[in-house]
Amino acid sequence: MVLWADDQKVATLGHEPKNDLWSLDYDAAWIKAPGAFPLSPVLPLQPPADGYTVGAVKRFVENLLPEGRALDITAMTYKVSKANIYALISALGTETTGAFRFWRADEAPPAIAAKPPREVTREELDKRLAERDEMPLAVWDGKVRMSIAGVQDKLMVYINRPLDDGGRLFLVEPPLASTHILKPAPGRDLTPHLVVNEHYCMTLARRMNLPVADVSIYRTPRPVLVTRRFDRVAREDTRGAAVQRLHIIDACQASDLPVTYKYERNFGNGEHVRNIREGVSFQVLFDRVEQTVNKAAARMTLLRWALFQFLIGNCDAHGKNFSFFVHREGLEPAPWYDLVSVVQYPGIDHELAMAWGDAFTLEDVTAFELADFAKRCGIDRQLLRRDAKRMAKLATEHAPLQAQAPDYIDDAERAFASQLSNFIVAQAARLANLAEEAYGIKDAYL
Repeated sequence: MVLWADDQKVATLGHEPKNDLWSLDYDAAWIKAPGAFPLSPVLPLQPPADGYTVGAVKRFVENLLPEGRALDITAMTYKVSKANIYALISALGTETTGAFRFWRADEAPPAIAAKPPREVTREELDKRLAERDEMPLAVWDGKVRMSIAGVQDKLMVYINRPLDDGGRLFLVEPPLASTHILKPAPGRDLTPHLVVNEHYCMTLARRMNLPVADVSIYRTPRPVLVTRRFDRVAREDTRGAAVQRLHIIDACQASDLPVTYKYERNFGNGEHVRNIREGVSFQVLFDRVEQTVNKAAARMTLLRWALFQFLIGNCDAHGKNFSFFVHREGLEPAPWYDLVSVVQYPGIDHELAMAWGDAFTLEDVTAFELADFAKRCGIDRQLLRRDAKRMAKLATEHAPLQAQAPDYIDDAERAFASQLSNFIVAQAARLANLAEEAYGIKDAYL
């Protein structure tokens, strides 16, 4: 299998199935290209003398695949085992996250589309949302269209212009890539108003001048969150519509960890395994700063990301919910995504994906745990105090304003947004107090 970036051959991916041995060989012309970049820091353009770390290529690829029901659907549709990573990426690899397309070794990706893109009308999307129990949203025209990581239902589409300006939705085939991700409300009662929840949290981050993906709500009339992909740049060329693909990796890929390590407690919280914390923690995430081009800016971005998760009550901020752009010189934090106040839903486990110190619930976070977090992550506590107070002030100012946004169209949605606002304002006051107390704790106690 060959990896391509636009019309350039990047590397050959090899696989010996019986022993599950993977190999990666970059193309000589790609290595010499001025704008070339590696798949990830652990898979550099020039491999170490003794080769790449065993399993690193497989771990990189595995992290590109969907999880949960979407993975089940893919395996069932293409009649392959869920454990057969090579077969799955062969089926889904033409439109994954990041810059690369996975393609058969005996041919090149097409430069011109064989047929016009397939439009998805508002009425058809609404019908498909109503029928999700009978026909999974990931499958359209007999083909799985979900090829990005995650558990929640998603559909990748190309949007030709803003939806509020008459934009239309299209499914994509090579060479065209998707520009947006559609995330409908799940068909269950455990998470009411999830679209409003994510839209509120994402837009609040935007109001606070934090780096976040653009979102809007599209109604069929069922609410659907529309997220503009920051790893895609739409443009026009001589052949018409085109989309440039930018390379990003998530924190699991940057850390050379499998998808099963996306939570700090990678074996769960059972009595005999809860002390095993080998997955992505705040400390593992902040260790990635050493791989970035601008370390001071990256550290500040990660700190603000962590503080914002505390403010909104996102217990599920795990290692696949933070990404980096990949450049030849190193990594650069990408815009934030998947910001949700999980604590609004009492039917869902509220254990934190990453602990603050040793606290795995928001209620257990004390000034000491905040100071411990700062020490583990190499953050100056004076900086922590200053930025926590600044973010708390911004959240207190903007949370009530966002609750009044016209995007929320009925009493139930507005009431839920108001509930979010009240929670965040209370969290902001708590964060400011904790940060002040944490600053005064003596280093000897940590």
